[in-house]
Parts: sequence; C-alpha cells; structure tokens
Amino acid sequence: MVGHMKKIAFLFIGVLALGASGFEVQQLFRPERATRGNVNLLVQQAADKADWIWLDGAAPASNAVDVVRFACTFTATTAPLVFDVSADERFVLLLDGQEIARGPHKGCVNHWYYESYSVTGLSVGDHRLEAVVVHFGEGRPRAVLTAGSGAFLLKAEGVYDGRLSTGRAKWRAARVRGTHRNGYGDSATFGGSQQFVVSGTGFLDPSAAEGFGGVKVVQHHIRDTSSVRADGRMLFPTERPDQMMAVRRPGAFKAGQPLYRADTNVYYSAADAAFPLVAEMNALLKEGRALVIPAGTTARLVWDLGDYYCGYPRLAAAGGAGAEVRWGWGESLYDRHHQRADRNAFADKRCAHALRDTFRLDGRPSANFSVPWWRCGRWCEFEVKTADAPLTLTALDFVEVRYPLAEQASFACDDASIAGIWTLCRRGLENCMHETYMDCPYFEQQMYPGDTRVVMLIANALSGDARLNRFAAGIFDYARREDGFVPMNYPCYLMQESSTYSMCWVLMLGDYARWQGGDGWLKARLPGMRHTLHALANCRGDDGLLTGLPGWSFQDWVEGWDYGRAPGGRHGKSAVDNLLFVYTLAAAERVELLMGDRRMAAYWREMKKDLTAQILATYWDEGRGLIADTVAKNCFSEHAQCLALLSDVLPAAQEARVLKGLLEAPDLARTTVYFSHYLFDVYAKYGRTDLFLKRLDLWRGYVQTGLKTPLEAPGLRARSDCHAWGSHPIYHLLTGVAGIRPAADGFAAVLVKPQPGGLKWIKSAMPTPKGPVKVDLSFSDAVASGTVTIPEGLPAMFEWRGRRQILAAGVNRVDVR
Repeated sequence: MVGHMKKIAFLFIGVLALGASGFEVQQLFRPERATRGNVNLLVQQAADKADWIWLDGAAPASNAVDVVRFACTFTATTAPLVFDVSADERFVLLLDGQEIARGPHKGCVNHWYYESYSVTGLSVGDHRLEAVVVHFGEGRPRAVLTAGSGAFLLKAEGVYDGRLSTGRAKWRAARVRGTHRNGYGDSATFGGSQQFVVSGTGFLDPSAAEGFGGVKVVQHHIRDTSSVRADGRMLFPTERPDQMMAVRRPGAFKAGQPLYRADTNVYYSAADAAFPLVAEMNALLKEGRALVIPAGTTARLVWDLGDYYCGYPRLAAAGGAGAEVRWGWGESLYDRHHQRADRNAFADKRCAHALRDTFRLDGRPSANFSVPWWRCGRWCEFEVKTADAPLTLTALDFVEVRYPLAEQASFACDDASIAGIWTLCRRGLENCMHETYMDCPYFEQQMYPGDTRVVMLIANALSGDARLNRFAAGIFDYARREDGFVPMNYPCYLMQESSTYSMCWVLMLGDYARWQGGDGWLKARLPGMRHTLHALANCRGDDGLLTGLPGWSFQDWVEGWDYGRAPGGRHGKSAVDNLLFVYTLAAAERVELLMGDRRMAAYWREMKKDLTAQILATYWDEGRGLIADTVAKNCFSEHAQCLALLSDVLPAAQEARVLKGLLEAPDLARTTVYFSHYLFDVYAKYGRTDLFLKRLDLWRGYVQTGLKTPLEAPGLRARSDCHAWGSHPIYHLLTGVAGIRPAADGFAAVLVKPQPGGLKWIKSAMPTPKGPVKVDLSFSDAVASGTVTIPEGLPAMFEWRGRRQILAAGVNRVDVR
C-alpha cells in the first residue's frame, strides 16, 4: 500500500522528474508505523521479503572507505517499476547511469529506514539499475549508524520482483577503489565525516569500480517465526521526504596566492585580489570556461560563497598526472587576533579552520571528483599543485543538500531590520534540517532534544510540516534506556547523557499535542513518556526536590555558569532544573488529557503541585520577590523566573512580583541565544513584545557583521556560525507579534492576538492544518484595524487588549478599540 507520493528532481540535473530516456521517478510514502510491533518476528512489509547482500570478497585497506557498486540488468515492461530500497550505511541509486536517489534516511538498528519509489515511462527493453553503497567505517559521521557491516537491500513489486529484488535477482558487485579517510585536520570538527583523499576519480564514476563479481547474503529475509525476533536491522518505512538537492555555483573567488599546503598562519591581503588565477577561476565557476593550469604551478585561492551552504563538492578535470587539488570548507575567515568580525571580509584574514578534501590526479582524460559526505560553510579555500603535466579543470560546482522545507509563513512590518533577521533565521534553520534536525552542520551534526524542541516549534510555525518532527521525537523514544532517560544526542554512536534534555523530549510531545493533536503516533509515545517522567521523579530527594541529576544538566551558555549548567546543577539542587521539571509535568498533563487518560493527568498534576510547593518553600526570596537559583539564595536568573511564569503555578501575588523582577532586576543572569526562546515566550504571554523587539538587537548585530545564519551563543561561546536554536525569532514574530497561535490541542481552533510592541503595521501569514491564517493590520492610538483571513473549518477568535471578536471563515474586517 502507498500512503502518498512526491515527484522528485533528478539529482545533479535539476530537471523535474524526467530522465534522459523519458522516465519519471516519484518518491512513495508507505503507511507509517509508530511502534515496533512484530518487526523481525513476522513479515510486516514487502521489504521484509528481500535479503541484505554485500560483495563476496576481501575487505578494503584499513583506512579506505568501503565503497561497493552493485549492478543489475533487467528487462522493463510497460508496468511501473515500484520498489523499496535501503543500505548500511549509505546508497546512491542510479538508473541507466542517471542518479535518482540517495539514502537511506538516518535511523538506528532497531528502526532502520527504507525509501520507496515508483518509476514510470521506462522504455520496454533492457535497463541497468545500480547502487553505489558507502560503508564509512571508523570515520563515519557520528549520526550515521551501522549494524556492523556493509549491506544493500532492494525489494521490487510485481513482475520486477524476480528481476531486481536482492536475494532473488542476479546482482553483481565490484569494489570501488580510491577513497580514503584522512582525519579531521585543522577543521576543529568532530561530528561529520573525516576528510577524504580521493585518487584517480570520484566514487560515483563508473570507471572507479574494479571487476564485478558475486554477492553474498549478510542478513536473510524475515520468516514468520512468531516468537523469535531475528537479529539485525529492523525495517521501517521513512516518513521523511528525500533531501532537496540542487547544483550551485554561487559567489566568487576573491583572492589568491602562489602557495600550496601552506601554513594556515599566512594571511590574504587586499593585493591578492589581483592574483592571475582569480579571474580564470571565476570564469570556470560562472561561465564553465575550462581552465588549463600549467605544469609546476602552486596556487591557493579563497572563494566567498556569499551565503551559508551545505553541499557535495564536485570537480571535473582532465590530465594533470601527479597533480593534487585540496578543497577546504570553513564557516569563517579569521583575523590576526583569531576573531571573525566582519564575515564579508577576506583581507588580512586566513582560513584557519576548514575540512579539506584532497583530489589526486592520475592523468586520465576525464576525472569526476566528489566525496561521500557533504561539506558546509560560507568560505572555501581551493588549492592546486601541478607536477610535470598541465591540469585542465573543466567544471566546478557543488550540490546543495538539505530538507525540502516549504516556507508557508511570512512576516512584514514597518521595522526594516526585521526582514534581514527573518532571512538569517530561515537560512539557519534550512542548514540545520537534513534527514535529522541538527544543532549545527559544521562542528557536530547532532540532534539534541533541547535544541530540537525549539526548532520543531519554528518548523511548525514556518511550514506546518510535521514529518521531521515525528521522526525526531520518535527516535529519542526508540533510543530510550532501561532507566527511562533518553540520550542527550541521537542518532549517534557516541551518546551523551542529560536529565534536562530528557525533560525537553517530553516537552516535544506536549508541543505535538498542541500543534498536531492526539493521533496514533502520540499514543505510541505514552509508555516512553511515562517511563522518562518516572525516571526523573526517582531523582527527587527526601525533600521532594530533584537532586544531583545524572549526566550533563545543560540549560544555557551563560558566562559564569558551570559549562551550561545552572547554579547547583552539577551535584546540588538547582531551582532552574526543578522548574524545568514543573514545566515538563505541565506538558505531560496536556498529553494525557488529550489522549483521554484523566487519572494519569491528575497524577502528573499532583506531582507538579507538590514540587512547586517545595520549590517555593526552598527558593522563594520574599525580600526580592524572585525565585533564587540556589538554596543559599545567592544568585538569580532570568531562567528561573521564565520557567515559573510559563508553568502557570504561581499564586497571583507572587506571579506579579516575579514578572516585575524579571523585567526590572539588573543583576539577573541573562538568557543567551538558546534560552531566550523561553524569555520571548514570557514577553508574549504578558504583552511585552516591545522588549522582544528590543532584544532582537543581538540578531540585528548578526546581520550587520555579515553573518548569514545565527550564532550558537554570544561572546566566548560563539563557536558555531550556524546554530538552528538561534532561529526562534521566526516563531516569536509569528506567534507573539502577529499573535497567531493554536487555541486548542491539535490546532483545532486559532487565537489571533496581535501584540505589535510599537510597530505601526503587520502583514503576516502562518500555516494551520486547515490552511493559512493571514493578518493585515495597522495600529494607532490603541486601535487595531485591518483584515484577518481564516480558512474554512477553523474556529477563530481575534483579541486586542482584552476585547474579543469572533472570526468567520474568509476575510474578516476588524476595527477594535
């Protein structure tokens, strides 16, 4: 059965769904499965009936990436070719030499994903289906997991079953030589793949495959045993669309020097813009004009992409036996004080940190270089050294890769700086959305519950696409440990531990209840959610407070805190950690009520009430009217006040004092980029979006310094130039300033409560399950006037300064005083 389908563009070509021989490819979506059920016990899907295969031959050298090219010639009929496909670890699928898909989408061994496709329009006769499968080995990206060995699986339907399904069809395989791991160099990264040295030609070039031979079965198809679960990968259909892939040739080469593999302490100067190869490399980049580099040449050039990108580098060349090309990717250039400052400048700067892949030429007339994992950044450094023969460069580009985020929301206003902030935040989100969400694409490529909870909310408001949200929250559940805690980062083969981020996982489920509703997927998460909450409750001491939480109880990158921990968060009793648990219990109560279990909702509600009472008895400072961070009441933070106010647990008198202190106390530890999400939620809740707009000065500074994406944190913690948690201003502009929010679980109703914060007009739109809600409003002298457009079937209310107006489907005129 097919859930639905999506036309896909042919990768590297950019022609929508048309192959060279006229065929069309569509990605299919099988029905999602939210629980393990009988997987690897009974046949659950067609893919279970195929074997996993691998090359029947010796393993490659220890530092080589194990790449195998599988091939099967088959005869097509007029029937569509429909199949499921997966691999361990990565595949590139080609039909008649045309790349049509990459995968599989990231998962874990007990939740291994496959993709499904339909090919129509194949001419009757013989065709060749190939899969280039990469098994990285020790140098693989941390979020790419493996069952231990390379493997490939394909299950075709109907007449094509015997012609193409692995274990039945006549697949042949050959090892692809020439791609080796090369460490991380000076990149300062650790989460993505290592650097590569590629010799001769790239791993996708057919000429790199050496001698096709037989295959062997490395994991047998599922047999209906009913009681003994088979070992190995447990297959699930993906819920995610394939990555967007588009050829890019952006920006321009800015400067060059006659150096190769030089000390990175050598700086570029303004005069280097006149280096002869600069103009010639730009002609290659922009016009496709071939460039002949003479024998005995050394050169390095810096390339400003003009924006932040994630992409697969590609270089086509000819001749040049003994030549070497190094292509490095970095986020920023560094000045003589190792500062980045103006991100647009190259003069008096150097490429201090970059992932550098090396391409070695052997003189063949046509070489096509690429690497098996994508690179990212704003700046590239391109180095060339020729030997005794000239080298011809014939093409240079990269293939941008990211999640196909469809932007359905918009925001415009009379503050001209907001447009630049929106663009920066959207670009940050795009570059941190792939097969998983990730904290940052350059350094870690990891998915953390704290980051991901915030980013999921942004995606809800910006696109309304919940597929990546379901995957993200689901895989943390699948990785939950026996003690109830979820990993701090997953998927990952080097997992961290964090109690506070386990709380953030539960918050994701509360958000899902609000934005998507109580479906079967959320029901399947209930056992895991309760397990995690009980694990946290077991950390309460005799006084009822969480004490000495296990793992890294990260809260925010506040200067002076203990590596992101709130005061008392390592070994003691942290008010911030305890208040986050209160906030988490409120989310759990929401989920239980939506799913119809009032007894469990009451259980979490009583725990929340009991914990709140103990927090106030321990941390409340009557003199200051604030909640202290520690039992000693010697420090205070915005974080503690925010969580108390968002949890709706304070008596009215204390609530008013806490809000006043949050807004006025000069000595509170301030939220940084990540936790300011919660502060901005408080501003919206209490009608102070003027303060939100003022705090956007940090993001205005990003735009002014040439950043294209938001930083991880300010000051000394500003490691990453692209961190998705800093994209949350999009969410707050839509839900706080424009004021479009769910008014019931499952977005069954909408409240439009604009809070312009001093703005004179707002035009905005935000997606809902029923269609977009649009506002076009002006504000003056305490009057809100304009139009609000509501989709059919969505109950709606407009609120302005305590006065309400029911909205009907269609265009509503409002003039509220």
